[in-house]
Amino acid sequence: MIPNKEITFEICKQLPKAELHRHLDGSIRLTTLLELAVEEKIELPTYDLEELSTYILKDKNCNGLPHFLEAFQYTLKVMQTARMLIKSNQNQIKEYLNFFFFFLDSITRIFYEMCEDAINDGVTYLEVRFSPVLHTEKGLSLSAVMEAVCEGLALAEMKLPMKASIIVCGLRHLSPSVTKDLAEVAWRYRSKGVRGFDLAGPEDGFGSKYHKEAFQVIRSKCINVTLHSGEDSNWESVADSIHECGANRIGHGIAIQQNPQLLDYMINRGIPIECCLTSNLQIKGIKSIADHPIRRYFDKGAVVTLCCDNTTMSNITLSGEFKLAIDTFNFSVEEVIRLIDHSFASTFLDAPMKDRLRIESVKRAIEIFRDAGYDLEPLYQNAPYYLERGINVTLPVYKFTPIPTMSLDIISNLPKADLHCRLDGSVSIGLMWDEMVANDYKLLKAVQARFNLKLADINEFRSVIQCPSGHTVETIQRAKKIMNMLLQTAEQLQRGFDDVMTRALQDKVSYIEVHFRPASHTFGGLSLQDAFQVLVDRRVHWQDKGLTIAFILFVSPSRDDPVSFFEIAQMAVANRQKSVVGFGIFGTDVIPPSEMKYFRKTFDFLKSQNFNVVQFAGHSGIESMVSTINDAGASRLSGAFQVNHFPEMMNYLANYRIPVELSLSEYLKIFTSEFSFTSPVRHMTDNNVPVVICSLRSSLYTFTRNEMLFEIAKNSQFNLLHVLRLLRNAFSYNFQDFNTKKQLKKQFDDISTTYLETLGIKNPQIY
Repeated sequence: MIPNKEITFEICKQLPKAELHRHLDGSIRLTTLLELAVEEKIELPTYDLEELSTYILKDKNCNGLPHFLEAFQYTLKVMQTARMLIKSNQNQIKEYLNFFFFFLDSITRIFYEMCEDAINDGVTYLEVRFSPVLHTEKGLSLSAVMEAVCEGLALAEMKLPMKASIIVCGLRHLSPSVTKDLAEVAWRYRSKGVRGFDLAGPEDGFGSKYHKEAFQVIRSKCINVTLHSGEDSNWESVADSIHECGANRIGHGIAIQQNPQLLDYMINRGIPIECCLTSNLQIKGIKSIADHPIRRYFDKGAVVTLCCDNTTMSNITLSGEFKLAIDTFNFSVEEVIRLIDHSFASTFLDAPMKDRLRIESVKRAIEIFRDAGYDLEPLYQNAPYYLERGINVTLPVYKFTPIPTMSLDIISNLPKADLHCRLDGSVSIGLMWDEMVANDYKLLKAVQARFNLKLADINEFRSVIQCPSGHTVETIQRAKKIMNMLLQTAEQLQRGFDDVMTRALQDKVSYIEVHFRPASHTFGGLSLQDAFQVLVDRRVHWQDKGLTIAFILFVSPSRDDPVSFFEIAQMAVANRQKSVVGFGIFGTDVIPPSEMKYFRKTFDFLKSQNFNVVQFAGHSGIESMVSTINDAGASRLSGAFQVNHFPEMMNYLANYRIPVELSLSEYLKIFTSEFSFTSPVRHMTDNNVPVVICSLRSSLYTFTRNEMLFEIAKNSQFNLLHVLRLLRNAFSYNFQDFNTKKQLKKQFDDISTTYLETLGIKNPQIY
């Protein structure tokens, strides 16, 4: 192995690559353009190939975006016809099709040849974007254009060793009604290879928010979204694309560097950035390649992918872009492999195919570098990154210990993170009873009078709170009100908080997100901020004991109006420096999609602050899940009990790693009655949806955290590896920043590995 060995262009070409940003009308062969123009008698400025290249290629002396775009007037001219005759001298395509004469759309031919050029450059997966409306000048319908492109895709996948997908583009400068029509077209052709929707064109003066109706169509159908954004405008265009249109990826994104908070938000949410180095230089988006922010994005933890944009105009290949990035930004072998992984991880493919392509491509890249004599030691040092993605990069073949039988004792000794612990539902029965009988039974008398109860001792009180015979909605509501009555003074809140943290440590919880509704604790005279400050002041005490604590301030749709929503949202953001990491919306009922508009002010504010949102949704249908993700901007769902009925939503959650909070609660049983108990957990995990098991309101039930996890493991037929991955999810999908999450995951990995080794379990596959 040779340290610091130069990564050559030949190696770059051999590497398996995914290209996620390539335009069909910007990646036509010049020879094909000329042939088609001659065949169809289309006027060009010249019919000399070398001279024509001076009109099309922009790799020399391009003076900006308008100059760059001039070339498209020529490529689009030859992409307007329904059919053209393939002549007998075009032997290669003729041989592929096994016909002497064959009628083929010019668009189909161009698509196929683009894929052929891509695979010859080592691109094994390609996402091709285009706007059908640009190909209708001579009478083609949108459907005819789509059929031609889909035919090219089918032909390429049949004849070439690669996969490809289609992204339909709307155009910012056209009427929003046209964009909506294109959105409908994308939806109609989803079964023929369309996997995404894009919005391209000039950004300044043409904000993506004006095309909201189109994106409502797209997002309601769970279609993937990428937008040209931050290419020739500022960071606000990117924020608009993410928050107004729900962009799953950002094309170009040069301007993201202007707003560090926005960049952090994208890193934490895993929103990839499609980086087009040469294209950005040619349109004068950057002064030099060295000025491109790709290296800064990468080093901070952003998911970045190298792309060509327009191979013809820019006169480039993806291999060349890799070589350019390597030479300019000194990307190492290990970092290049990560760049390859980023690209395959960011595709719009469904999760199973995406994961398989990702694994195989990284393994192949490792083999290429290893066989060529490159030093792979840094790769082995970063093995956890790859193990987390299902790839064991270490050379020795370990003999893994047989998986032991799952037990409560094993679960009890593994580290945990709890992402949804309600303060007013997690105080122990013992402490609550002590509060009831203090001060001459003052609170006990109040509870008995209010709820018409007779409580002679702690056991009768426990029966009321935990209802051993089984809770109903009514008994849960009564228990919640009683528990809340006992947390109304600063002293009660402190004692309650300490009690909850004590039991969390006993359960080996090392990270916890405490959910707190300030308005529930003001009946004793405390203000909203005073009530919360009690918890903030006690946080340091427990952090010193090894428990990392964060807070989520939440509201309830049944108890809080839009004004209260906004007030608590402002309070959450204002307390960001006091470890408030999110805003929550929970209650017995969800916010109906038709009523989300009344809370728009709150959601817009939270989006403007790049603030995390978690919301209860999906207890009786898919509609509330769609509006929760799209309108509220939630990055975590609570409940989602009915997602199993909607495969497209299930796939969407899996693709974008949107976690679902679940607990062994009565609501789980009530809303998933068609399942055997807790099987929704298994159903989601088998479909790659990240599930996080939370304690929620543990005081309502007789079991501990560990007993709950063990019961879920049994009923879901999980083995130890399943449980390890389930526990690790909570360390991966919390609301901390990227670097803190990395530390938390490493902490889980180290502690789990050390503990399991004491049981004789070597090299557990905890990823």
